[in-house]
Amino acid sequence: MKTEEHKMKKERWEKDMMLEHRRIEMEEQRLQWEQEQEIMFCDVTTMDDDQRAYVLAKRAKIAKAMSASVGETASGESGV
Repeated sequence: MKTEEHKMKKERWEKDMMLEHRRIEMEEQRLQWEQEQEIMFCDVTTMDDDQRAYVLAKRAKIAKAMSASVGETASGESGV
């Protein structure tokens, strides 16, 4: 009887932990998306050369990652 209760509690705890990890993962993805949006759509005309170079490099990195992600999705692979 105690072992069944213990097993059920353990299973419930594992399920709760899995859900919490998924929630955290989704929150991290949302924050990353927001940061990428800020970089992709910020106005570089008011920046100095170093700032502009940094933003353009970050944009290129984001675009490359997105292209790779689209390629994986098209070929049936999952990047997630």
